Amino acid sequence: MSRLRTDTLWVELAPDQVNLAHSERRLTLRGVRTTVRNERLAATAAGQDAAPWRGAVQALETALPAHAGRVAHASVILSSRLVRYVLVPWSDALGDAEEETAFARHCFERVYGEAAAQWELRVSDERDGVPKLASAVDAALPGALREVFSTAKVRLDSIQPSLMAVYNDYRRSLQGRHAWLALLEPGCLCLALLHQGRWARVRSQRIGAGWRVELALTLEREAYLADPEAAARDVFVWASGRDDVKLPENDRWQFHLLAPKRRHGAASVDAGRVLTAEA
Repeated sequence: MSRLRTDTLWVELAPDQVNLAHSERRLTLRGVRTTVRNERLAATAAGQDAAPWRGAVQALETALPAHAGRVAHASVILSSRLVRYVLVPWSDALGDAEEETAFARHCFERVYGEAAAQWELRVSDERDGVPKLASAVDAALPGALREVFSTAKVRLDSIQPSLMAVYNDYRRSLQGRHAWLALLEPGCLCLALLHQGRWARVRSQRIGAGWRVELALTLEREAYLADPEAAARDVFVWASGRDDVKLPENDRWQFHLLAPKRRHGAASVDAGRVLTAEA
């Protein structure tokens, strides 16, 4: 690959489809020129007992060889439908990363039961004294992704849950805010509350075509359950990369649509990521 050109591949992986964004940055006589090519793949048919991500990974396996030798960096963003979250309370009794991970797993098991013992999880890097956001995925998924990229000879830099990817993209806008961050995907809502820019509450749920009404009702319920000191009126909505969404009209909440980011390079990936591609 020419030193005057950098190619980056962004993969959004959901149970039913895979979105690929191939970003090419080229140095020309007129400066840096960036072009982005998008490709959408339907997940292949998987067996009835297969993991919900298996068909999407198989579709990705078919498409990746076309990018071999052309991509310098690649990142995978996981749909909220493939990730589970909990907030891990701060504890000064935890001595090291191993104890922190064990405590986070205990928090997952309290919410999700024994199945959480088989998940791969990561904990966000926060300052002392505040809750940390932990994410968990099927333990076989990161390994399957690494194998697919390795076989296709495409370098995989990171694997991120969509909640962290969106938060990282808009970190400056959200920093220090009392606000809700709502991620909308087909059939799924991931809702997080930020208090002074820190994680205060998070939950995911199914949501239907009438999401405008459901979102407002969910916000009312979650606000009632949240710490009154973390009360927030602003709601930042990210809608699966779309910018044509009609936001709800509601006197109680102030909705803001987050415009989709054009991903230009791997440098925007790393801050605060929860899952990494390295073993």
